Amino acid sequence: LTESGDGQDDLLTVNLAAVYDSSDDRLYPTQGTRLRFGADQAIPIGNADIDFTRFSGSISQFIPFNLFGFSAGPRTLALNLQAGTVLGDVPPYEAYNLGGSESVRGYGKGEVGSGSSFIQATAEYRFPIFSFTAKEKKFDVGGVLFVDYATDLDTDDEVTGNPAEARDKPGDGLGFGAGLRARTPIGLLRIEFALNDDGDSELHFVLGSDRF
Repeated sequence: LTESGDGQDDLLTVNLAAVYDSSDDRLYPTQGTRLRFGADQAIPIGNADIDFTRFSGSISQFIPFNLFGFSAGPRTLALNLQAGTVLGDVPPYEAYNLGGSESVRGYGKGEVGSGSSFIQATAEYRFPIFSFTAKEKKFDVGGVLFVDYATDLDTDDEVTGNPAEARDKPGDGLGFGAGLRARTPIGLLRIEFALNDDGDSELHFVLGSDRF
């Protein structure tokens, strides 16, 4: 698991992040564009002898799309594309682990692949179902239909120890399903059920921010 081989790695990194956001709502967007870019540079100084450069980015597009819904509220088609690559040393804990609630939801966390590069795409249709008030606080409950796909671009062998091969990960995967989304005072609650292209299924419970 470590580059040093003694169970501990020391890393010194410099990080850069940039965001462009023209969406209409930071937490619950229904239209607009969101761009993210990040760069990380590991600096081999002293015991921190790992040297890598990582680039990652994503683009999200939110489009009003009145397909169907069950109450008043926005209906949105949300599209997201992510990609990234690591140049240099790639210890397993710095690899892109694909699969799970923030990746391909038909798989468990990290079950799709672990590579030095990746591409991931998601399409969601978000629609309202009902609203209610409890203790003077409003709760909006909506639904989502989604499709996810991700691939490690056959870069699993560039990761130290090749954990993807050891765990027989496929390297790419497709998932699709449906879920509920509830806006609560402590954040967005997501309950999602998904199938994958191997015929297996996953149920995800997530409390916090949205996927993208």
